[in-house]
Amino acid sequence: MIGTALIISLISNTEGLNVLIDNALSKIGVNNIFVAPSGTVSVRAGPRETLKLMDTDVMLLANLPGAKAASPFYLSRGTLIGSGFEQSVSIIGLDPTLTYHILPDLEIYQGEDLSPNDMAMIAIGYDVAFPPGETGKSIPLYSSVTLELTVDGQRVTRSYMVGAIYKKFGSTPYLDVDKSVMITIPQARNIFKSTSYPSIVVVAESTAAVDSITEALNNIYGKDIELISPLTIIKQVRIILNNFTIFLLVVSSIALVVAGVGIMNTMFMTVMERTKEIGVLRALGFSQKDVAKIFLTESTLIGIIGGLLGVVLGSLLAMSLGGMFSSFIIGMSGTPIIYQPNVTPIVLVGSFSFAVVVGLLSGIYPALRATRLDPVQALRAE
Repeated sequence: MIGTALIISLISNTEGLNVLIDNALSKIGVNNIFVAPSGTVSVRAGPRETLKLMDTDVMLLANLPGAKAASPFYLSRGTLIGSGFEQSVSIIGLDPTLTYHILPDLEIYQGEDLSPNDMAMIAIGYDVAFPPGETGKSIPLYSSVTLELTVDGQRVTRSYMVGAIYKKFGSTPYLDVDKSVMITIPQARNIFKSTSYPSIVVVAESTAAVDSITEALNNIYGKDIELISPLTIIKQVRIILNNFTIFLLVVSSIALVVAGVGIMNTMFMTVMERTKEIGVLRALGFSQKDVAKIFLTESTLIGIIGGLLGVVLGSLLAMSLGGMFSSFIIGMSGTPIIYQPNVTPIVLVGSFSFAVVVGLLSGIYPALRATRLDPVQALRAE
């Protein structure tokens, strides 16, 4: 029962964690590849310079085989002032026509999408428009706001109008869209006063094209760039979690092995205690097979009953652990992400079957011991 419960609860929770991470990373778009200068000395840019990503690089990346589009991508921090209060926000600058390719789960709550050359309007995340814990405070659609940030040590202030408010998006590993302000590329150029871009995001036509594009980027830029791909991160996380799952499976299986030894010991003692009964059965015409079946059936029943109890206990334990993990704070915004264990029929059936097999195997030696007893000597036993 304990071994089965451990297997179900641990495997279910690791599978639930796997689903949680997959969903979080998929929100950013598994077909996206973020390209940024590595910060090391660039052979292409010169002996004392780092690589600068220009418009020519955007055009080059957009025309790579397997690439659907490419856009400059800005990510910074600043302060948004509006409706009589101020709040710290992330500033995301990208081509509005690619917003839903880069953030496929994003939806408009109020207003309309920005146009690519818009200089007056910005879009804001749900938590920016309706700050959590700030009752009565909100930034309405089409209200005037001021964006303040520091660029190269200089304080920069720009005024805009809120043209769109997005629906609740949820936290992701490195983008908190709900606490972000979306601006267009021309607005970002005006703010940061640079002809180069901090990064470029490439949208692949499919997940199958991500690896080929990544390889092409490495061939073109070498060590001059750093690549961030949600799909690559998902693959790496899955490998880590799968290895961790195997480790937990081995650890929890030890409890079943110990249980098997206990069953074997119990059945062996049963054979000794029922020696005279075995002699009577043999005298009445029971064959060695019949005697073996009796003891194998009993040990298998122990496995079946323990397995069924373990399935119930394991399911309850998995949900309890999932409730504990749900209280963990994950994400840049410190928002609790609901974590649900993934109790699948495969895990339940597999764990139950394992318990039954352990019970059956544990009864083999005691059953053989019982069949080898001499009937005459067994009848004489007290």
